[in-house]
Amino acid sequence: MNDSNKYLLDDEAMQRFIVEGYVKLQSDLPREYHEHNWEELEPLDETGPRGHNNLLPCVPELRNMLEEPKVVGALTSILGPDYYLHFHRHDHVNYPDGAQALHKDGDGHSHYAVDGLRRYHPTRYVMLLYYPQDTPVEAGPTGIVPRSQYTTRREVDHLKHEADARRAEIYQGITKQMDASAVRGTERFKRYEETELELNEKYPDLIASMKKASVPWEEAKIPLDGNAGTISIVHFDTVHGRYCANVSGRQRHMVKFLFARKEEPTGPTWNHASPEWHGPEDDCQTPIWKYIWSWHLGANDTNKSQQSIDDLTENLDGPDDKKAISAAYELGSTSSGLDLLFERFFSDDTDVRSIAGYGIVRAGERALPALLSRLDDANPELQVRIIDVIGDMGLTAASAIEPTRSLTASADTGVRRVAYEALGLITQQQTKLDAGVVDAFTKGLSDEDAIVVRNATFAISRLGAKASTDEIVDRLNGNLDHWHHHVRGWTVEALQRLDDPRAVQLALRYLTSARWDPATKSGDRVLTSKVMRQ
Repeated sequence: MNDSNKYLLDDEAMQRFIVEGYVKLQSDLPREYHEHNWEELEPLDETGPRGHNNLLPCVPELRNMLEEPKVVGALTSILGPDYYLHFHRHDHVNYPDGAQALHKDGDGHSHYAVDGLRRYHPTRYVMLLYYPQDTPVEAGPTGIVPRSQYTTRREVDHLKHEADARRAEIYQGITKQMDASAVRGTERFKRYEETELELNEKYPDLIASMKKASVPWEEAKIPLDGNAGTISIVHFDTVHGRYCANVSGRQRHMVKFLFARKEEPTGPTWNHASPEWHGPEDDCQTPIWKYIWSWHLGANDTNKSQQSIDDLTENLDGPDDKKAISAAYELGSTSSGLDLLFERFFSDDTDVRSIAGYGIVRAGERALPALLSRLDDANPELQVRIIDVIGDMGLTAASAIEPTRSLTASADTGVRRVAYEALGLITQQQTKLDAGVVDAFTKGLSDEDAIVVRNATFAISRLGAKASTDEIVDRLNGNLDHWHHHVRGWTVEALQRLDDPRAVQLALRYLTSARWDPATKSGDRVLTSKVMRQ
């Protein structure tokens, strides 16, 4: 038996992750191992080439933590087997400073949110957060808001977008006459502080409104504190931020890795015993949790709403994000409710239509005829929203493969982006890809837009051998030198997953030539920790 199988989550733990949005583990590696990692991380530059996405070349021992059976077991339970280690990683260094504003991570490394609001709810991406040192509350641990991963924050986000625009203007003004050294390393924190001071001085009403809207979220946050070797696996869209100031007198490192799901689930991948839902029943988000549970099981959600259409409509149109999204899920379980969702989804109100989309995804195949009937005559903006919802349906939207494929040839860049992403999700159960689909993916690898290329490459990596042709291998090989790091990152993954010996050799040749060693000229490393010298 694979050792990681002993650490698969059970039903209770899996349902707890679905509800709360995180699971905490404690590494079994010795304390000296974590001390060594702390020492190796300490001299790196959080955002520079010696660090950030190059963390593993700089501190290769981190792989031992990522490959621990209990970590593999938890990730397999949540993301399924053969998940991806995403090419983005980051060591968040906590200087003695204050709490960080709560936020959801930028969606550039996962799924671009349509209308800036509608993120995917199913567990397709997670963050792994690792502490190499003891991190009590005094050290400023990461804080999260449990149960926030499926919730939009419309009021907060609208204010935040305005503040971000003002902040960018101020930052550019401050740094305009400065040289590059003024925004590198620890110097950048001074620029951030100067920017925040000016923002508060110029826009006090905006800051006050943001603080007021953020109060409920701040009150709900908890610290992910723990000893050295604490590992937290968190749904990518969980609201989080630095919990408080680091007053420990010692640098705190929090190393973040991203992981992505390879395949849509067709059955449970954890230590499963019963399909019954044993989680909370009296929370307004319960319909969401039950849908996500069914999705992880690879089953249809057969739960029906017991509330009146009038009550659900009031919640859908109301200001409470949790109640509105939950109402959308419930409305998606009934025919009359689905009609109401379509009315909102095809409206000009971005807030309501983004939420209505969740209920349409919940409806699955029942919603496809109405969506597809509007697709041909829709403008590009509406086509993006329709295909985004179809892609989120995943395997249940297989009947939409051809219209989705046709939009990969759209003249609109945004449409092509979402069409390729959706096509990679809804074609996964096809035993053999249609020649037109393969041709579309081939063309996507040479698109003029980098995100289109990225999405086509990611789709190919998900489909594996089914998407393998000599021409695709050739184009992937050419993209190993692409200017966009997302394209390069997914290209390496795709080449390895095509089940093609030539593709694997091309990936290995690239990785060998691109190998980067941060050590000094001799190539030797100074081993300061006892465990590393043994």
